[in-house]
Amino acid sequence: MWEVPCVIAASYFNAEELIGFGIDPAAFEVNDPFIEDNEFEKIFKLWESPLYLRKFFADHIDYFKQDYWDDITEDEFVNDVVRSLNIIKKELFHLFSSHTLHTVVEPLGPEEENARLCQSIGVKIKRGWIHSRLAFRFYAIEIEEKKCYLITGAAIKIHKDMLKAPNTKIEKNKIRYALEELTSNGINTKELFIDFVL
Repeated sequence: MWEVPCVIAASYFNAEELIGFGIDPAAFEVNDPFIEDNEFEKIFKLWESPLYLRKFFADHIDYFKQDYWDDITEDEFVNDVVRSLNIIKKELFHLFSSHTLHTVVEPLGPEEENARLCQSIGVKIKRGWIHSRLAFRFYAIEIEEKKCYLITGAAIKIHKDMLKAPNTKIEKNKIRYALEELTSNGINTKELFIDFVL
């Protein structure tokens, strides 16, 4: 078997799991054509859809009216997301192919940083701008530092605190679920993860 420095994979969640995380059963994410995609592919397809972005803006209008967003309009939001996507994709694929994802990965919080040496942890990757805000978050499980990551989803940050916005609460639930699944199966190294998925 050939050796790669870093393994990066993406989670797939079925409709029942996604609804359990807090996603509305009528949402784009749990219906065709998006339900068939892994979480990494799905988020780019969603963010490329002006229809999805306009609905996202309308659904979260109370957040976008806060001072944090400085009077952003729906059109500015949609245009900034679409403009950022190609840059984000290029940056991420460069990080993947150069095996340097670890250079931009941050633990979700201090408790994850403290646990990093002895167990898998939840991490985030910040990329892309909306209305002068570093607004895109990709979430993953760092199974083994610098060696193995499982992407669990992504979100547009609409509030300063992850647990105070519905979309990032859902992402936290995905991370927790995937981490529990990996832990219960004893998956804590790149090699064990590869054996588990193959």
